[in-house]
Amino acid sequence: MPGGGAVSTGPESLERDLRAAEYVLGSLPAEERAAFALERAVDPATARAVAEWEGRLAPLALTAPSGAPPEQVWARIARALPSRTGTAADDRRVIRLGAQVRRWRLATAGAGLLAAGLALFVAVGGRPERTAPGTRYLAVVQSGGALPAMVVRVDTASGTAQVRPVGAEAPAGRSLELWYVGTGAAPRTLGLVGAAATQVALPAGTASDGVLAVSVEPPGGSPSGAPTGAVIYTGKLIPE
Repeated sequence: MPGGGAVSTGPESLERDLRAAEYVLGSLPAEERAAFALERAVDPATARAVAEWEGRLAPLALTAPSGAPPEQVWARIARALPSRTGTAADDRRVIRLGAQVRRWRLATAGAGLLAAGLALFVAVGGRPERTAPGTRYLAVVQSGGALPAMVVRVDTASGTAQVRPVGAEAPAGRSLELWYVGTGAAPRTLGLVGAAATQVALPAGTASDGVLAVSVEPPGGSPSGAPTGAVIYTGKLIPE
């Protein structure tokens, strides 16, 4: 089991980082999760990796819209319960099940966003590098649907943004264009939104109080350097 010495960037460290991400998302199988929880308790490097992923993914949960499970879910739960005898123990069991259903509603609403965040870090950025605090931000760009249109990771220190499309769809014969809108400033383009993850350069003066927006444009993008069509997605920058 790894110790708490110097930070490693080898395969073992990368594997630990990816397992920490799955641990935070709750996607590890039960036996692996129990083993990883033990490793986290005794290994400072593993505990550090879990804390870092919790910090990165927690803001995405705050953007998740509320949601409810299908109506048939409670009916299935009720059918699975033992026959009621009217005892206090049965009543407590139903109360506990009701609390579990409420937690399930919250978890299902945020699952898509959390998975999208993991896809962004693994598929686009690989293993996150350490940078100065206050230079990295996330934006979940959406219009209120079940899935975000895209997840954007902004690094003001390097002047780049990593764009991971998730549910963005362009109308037939049109293009989607991503814009950065600073406070009191005109929108500045970050480029067209395609189907694949990309890295783009940030415009000079990008600040954390800006907003990202996506507009519908003619094929190939805006001909004027400013949005010409409807803005269909927006998202605010959230500190990592």
